[in-house]
Amino acid sequence: MIARLVGDAAGVMSGGVLIGPGDDAAVWQPPPHRAVVVTQDALVEGEDFRREWITPHQLGRRCLAVALSDLAAMGASAAWCTATLCAPAETVLDDVLALALGLREEAEATGCRLVGGDLSGIRGPLVVDVCAGGSVEPERALRRGAGRVGDVLAVTGTLGGAAAGLRALFGRRPPAAAPAQVDAWVETWRRPRARLIEGRRLAALGVRCAGDLSDGLLVDAERTAAASGCRAELRLEQVPLAPGLRTAFPDAWGELALGGGEDFELLLAAPRPLLERIALDWPPELAPITPVGVLREGSGVSLYADGAPLPLPRVLSRHFA
Repeated sequence: MIARLVGDAAGVMSGGVLIGPGDDAAVWQPPPHRAVVVTQDALVEGEDFRREWITPHQLGRRCLAVALSDLAAMGASAAWCTATLCAPAETVLDDVLALALGLREEAEATGCRLVGGDLSGIRGPLVVDVCAGGSVEPERALRRGAGRVGDVLAVTGTLGGAAAGLRALFGRRPPAAAPAQVDAWVETWRRPRARLIEGRRLAALGVRCAGDLSDGLLVDAERTAAASGCRAELRLEQVPLAPGLRTAFPDAWGELALGGGEDFELLLAAPRPLLERIALDWPPELAPITPVGVLREGSGVSLYADGAPLPLPRVLSRHFA
């Protein structure tokens, strides 16, 4: 069964993978002068997803993308992954195969090799656990704790779309939003994009502080600030919003963009001159970078709009880091 789930990946060995599926363990040779980076993420039915929200194929892609986002946040390249599925007895075989296919497709799309995994029954909810590995030049590894007072906080992409999609999946569709817009938000939640290329480029250009936005800008900005011994000062008017968010949620757009989570964009901190140089030569096909605040002396996180302090909105994220 494991061989059937891994499928064609068994015959495609590259990226330093010397031995893939079929033996008791995989063997991977990292490139010279690079350090190994490893991450692990589990998605649990009822906590991270519901089966009526997402097809098995989509779930497979999402599971790997979420894990790869951690590698992106380190400035690393992805090389290999393993997956463990714990499925209750009533799980349909075709659903298991579709999930595995989605995972393999996400691996192929990101240059990652599925090198093995495990399958088990469970007296409980469906669980998909993914381990992903890659490499980075040690001196270029991005870290949350590398920020300094005065560094500009910036994000890739837009925020709030995944949280809006999750709200729609809970049955709370905003009446002001067109169906196509709601579908786009839901797709943002179902298909996160790990910013692997962006992370590697930022690291190569001199950025040293970054993390991914799994739990929302408020939570992750505070984490970055705390790790760096600083206070995060966010500017609400600068936060890049998902298309249609402000119109559809006139009273809740800030809550969704700052506290909704599930965006899996990158949050970085860097000196302003460095960010300005990066912006001059940033490829248009990559997710845009937008300044959203600054690191100050102190601790915690504070929010301003046009210079005036604001109370912090609720944190809605249901993703557990």
